Amino acid sequence: MKRATALFALLLAVTGLIAGHVSAADTAPAATERLQALDQQILNRLNTTRVAHGLRPLSLSHDLQRAAAVHSRSMLDGGFFEHNSPDGSPFVARLKRFYHVAGYSGWSVGENLLFSSAKIDAPAAIEAWLDSPAHRKNMLNTDWREVGIGSLRASAAGGTFGGEPAWVITMDFGTRSGS
Repeated sequence: MKRATALFALLLAVTGLIAGHVSAADTAPAATERLQALDQQILNRLNTTRVAHGLRPLSLSHDLQRAAAVHSRSMLDGGFFEHNSPDGSPFVARLKRFYHVAGYSGWSVGENLLFSSAKIDAPAAIEAWLDSPAHRKNMLNTDWREVGIGSLRASAAGGTFGGEPAWVITMDFGTRSGS
């Protein structure tokens, strides 16, 4: 599939990560744009896929949405592509700052990432994640109740992105119980 060739094979599941050291001069994107229409299209496509598999649709969480957008922007601004924050803290610690656990007896989160050097649309993003066993498992997890999606585009991003245009999508999943 030609689109899959253009799509970087840098799809990371919860357990995957890559690291690269870049200097500050190599990381600042030329211009970054938030793609909220793409977020909505991905949410619609995700829920259509879940329903087709006999699962309940996920509701949009503004907390997870903010976490996802902040992480996508951080990756583009910092020139890295991984779940962990640049300071080495795991994605769970990052999500806990947004997806509050106070008042709940249990909670769980998951994350899918996607990076493309060419324009990507919702069908291609969902298809790429479904083609990856770990991402597919996350998307079709029966435990999730909420999701947040942060799609951003930089006209040129440094570090891992090599100064090229970059589309980065973070999809954060969550569930909280026992309020």
